[in-house]
Amino acid sequence: MDEHVQRFFRDITVYLREGGFSSVCEWESSITTFLALRNAQLRRYIWNAKGEDVLNKIQRAREALASPINRDIISEAAH
Repeated sequence: MDEHVQRFFRDITVYLREGGFSSVCEWESSITTFLALRNAQLRRYIWNAKGEDVLNKIQRAREALASPINRDIISEAAH
């Protein structure tokens, strides 16, 4: 993944970890606030990944999530 995209996800992760959320609505509001702050100080993000590479990663992720082990983990986490 391109370093700029990685930086974006690092920044939003740090921003979200600094807050506590009691609801999905609060979490969504925090994301919206983060994006508004970022947009007020525009820095260009350049995506260099090839579309084919992205699609291959998505396919691998789907296959991993569809494995019996991961289905059990996801099912247990939902309860």
